[in-house]
Amino acid sequence: MANVLKILRIAAVTICLYAGAAETAYCHPCQESLDSLKSAAISSKVKEYLDAIVAEPVEIQKQETDFLIGTCTDSLVRQAVALDIYSYYTESKVMGVEAVAVYVCDKWFIPGKIRMRSDMDLMGARMFAEFNRSSLIGMQAPEMVLKDSLGNDKRLFPLPDMAPDSIPDITADRRYRILYFYSTGCPQCKIETILLRNILENDDLPVDFYAIFTGRDREEWMRYTRLQMDIKTSRTRVFHLWDPHMESDFQIKYGILQTPGLFLVSPDGKITGRRLDAVTLEKLLKESLAPVEMEYGSAESSGFYDKLFQPFGDSIRCENITEIARHIEESAAGAGDTLLFKQMTGDLMYYLTNRRGAAYKCALDSLVHRQILSHPAWRTADDSLKVISFARILEDLLSKTREGSPVPGLKINGTLKRCSPGGAVVTKEGKFRLDKTGGKTNYIIFHTEGCPICKAEIAAADSLLSDGKKNIRILLIDMDMLFSAYPDQAQALFDAFDLTSMPLIISTDRKGTITGRYLSLVE
Repeated sequence: MANVLKILRIAAVTICLYAGAAETAYCHPCQESLDSLKSAAISSKVKEYLDAIVAEPVEIQKQETDFLIGTCTDSLVRQAVALDIYSYYTESKVMGVEAVAVYVCDKWFIPGKIRMRSDMDLMGARMFAEFNRSSLIGMQAPEMVLKDSLGNDKRLFPLPDMAPDSIPDITADRRYRILYFYSTGCPQCKIETILLRNILENDDLPVDFYAIFTGRDREEWMRYTRLQMDIKTSRTRVFHLWDPHMESDFQIKYGILQTPGLFLVSPDGKITGRRLDAVTLEKLLKESLAPVEMEYGSAESSGFYDKLFQPFGDSIRCENITEIARHIEESAAGAGDTLLFKQMTGDLMYYLTNRRGAAYKCALDSLVHRQILSHPAWRTADDSLKVISFARILEDLLSKTREGSPVPGLKINGTLKRCSPGGAVVTKEGKFRLDKTGGKTNYIIFHTEGCPICKAEIAAADSLLSDGKKNIRILLIDMDMLFSAYPDQAQALFDAFDLTSMPLIISTDRKGTITGRYLSLVE
């Protein structure tokens, strides 16, 4: 898309410069014909440009309209381009792009940087901006107080800092909400009402439906709801509301200049659909409510976290990783993006699972408890399958042999190494109790044959003894040998220790209390 924009920008600069230069290149008698041709050429290029970027995010489209307008040095050409842009976005059928028209009004027309064709046009632009700016896609649904059929006040979408009062908030449940503004004498409303009733009854989705009557005749309203809107569902809750005294300002807040007006609001109160019809609403709802299947632990995510933690090197601490996990949680919460939180946190869990070292395992322990098992975001069947069930397995593994707990007093066949008073390394084969290896500091190394990291750690352990450290004991436990010769011992160790990746190195003191786990003697 970047290359396309570059090409289009060159074309846009060309047309603007050409149009400005053409102002003086022709004789006066031809001017009327020239103006018509020039206007058509500008409009054609503007439309070509805007068609090419219509799928881009709204913020990108705003930037590109500024570029288009700013490129034109001639005031008349700039005016023509700005008006074409405004018309394009006010007339577009693409949901959400009216935000660009509001932006152009606010930045160029309303401040007077570019004149519209007439004061009447400017007034119309002001009204368009005013009646749209509060209910654009992505904005928090505006607060309203409406009345039910009994005359009781009901509040919709209260502001976060609003002081509590006696008016009940009927949008408190975090479900998808449908706002349907209608009038009884509107032919299109009758069609949409029939379609909406069929959709809600047939699909029976877990949503709240707010049918808001925009008129003032209560008897007419009651008759209409009885005959046209008697919606029967088990999971969709239906609320019939109105504003007989026009005190809620729903017309400006939701831009209801005519009916019907159909909006979709997400569980976090953001407008996700506006100016919908019933068919588009159904499609949006099914897409929104469909379970999202996510994949975790990709090579791309692993590479991302490799780069993220690279600056810490071998000195990385548990706190460094947990701070990043908290930052992910807080940033996603601030943006209201649950999917982003779940994707990045799930990826981080899978990443930490495959990392060796006490810092990574400590951070994984924290992540499992704080950001996963105790967090409300994980509630779908997909979450249970790919994240929650795995997190519970990790919780069990990480709960084994915690620091400060006694090492299990199992008798296991292995190789015990120590430094003799004379400085020689003494090696003894046999069966040893894990809690009585005899040193002031003891390292128990669970390893397998053919494991390069295991060999490096055993070599590092040997170097400790070769330095003459007499208070150290090294107990080597070959899991491959145990599985073949002593399977009961191997099973007992798997029950007591996290042996999902090896080597596993733990340290104990003279009393057999665990002082460290997931260690590396190489580091």
